[in-house]
Amino acid sequence: MQEKPIYILIISLLFCSCDFTTAEQYYDLAYELEEKGKYAEAIPYLDKAIEKKADFKPALLNRGADKSILKDYNGAIADYKMILKYDADNTQALMNIGNNYKRLDDNENAVLFYTKALNTKGAIKSDSIYIDINIYGQWDREADYYVRKYEIEFERGISYIHLKKYQLAIKDLKQSVEYQYELPDALSWLGEAYYYSKDTLNARKYLTKASKYGMLDAQELLKRLDSI
Repeated sequence: MQEKPIYILIISLLFCSCDFTTAEQYYDLAYELEEKGKYAEAIPYLDKAIEKKADFKPALLNRGADKSILKDYNGAIADYKMILKYDADNTQALMNIGNNYKRLDDNENAVLFYTKALNTKGAIKSDSIYIDINIYGQWDREADYYVRKYEIEFERGISYIHLKKYQLAIKDLKQSVEYQYELPDALSWLGEAYYYSKDTLNARKYLTKASKYGMLDAQELLKRLDSI
């Protein structure tokens, strides 16, 4: 006579333990927290989304970004590398790995991943025209991971400066200046690359332009040039 209530209790417990929330729903919950700047609180929801769907690239990308904001750069790199297991040529993930290696002051690896990113089809020119059909309910579109080449070159150019490879830095940073991407910073970094290359003419040219935007590093290097 006692078996039926026990059976019902077991079934109820099993039913309650089931998680019917989808990976996409967990992702949405995390996104709402991220919009409020609550990155640490968002990560557990992204964990659950990834548990539900191991190859859910949007969740991996966002968890990597959240960890990066929280200065867990190695954790961010690990998440972006998980994306590469499913999409080896993912431009955004490759660039983000480079960014986090640079934050760790590992510029050799940063350049390695920036270069890999530039060699993918998702690294597009500023004047590239592509059709992006946004199908309702489609969570993971290839175009979501496209990055403009000059954005990657800007970051790689800075790493080249840290590695004292100034001519390579100049080549990359000129692209940023041409497309006016992060222009004040690009002018300042470009002027610095010329300065350490002993090209005082071009150094003065770009540092002067950067100084007009109030770039303090550029102003300091200009003072050094004036004292020579």
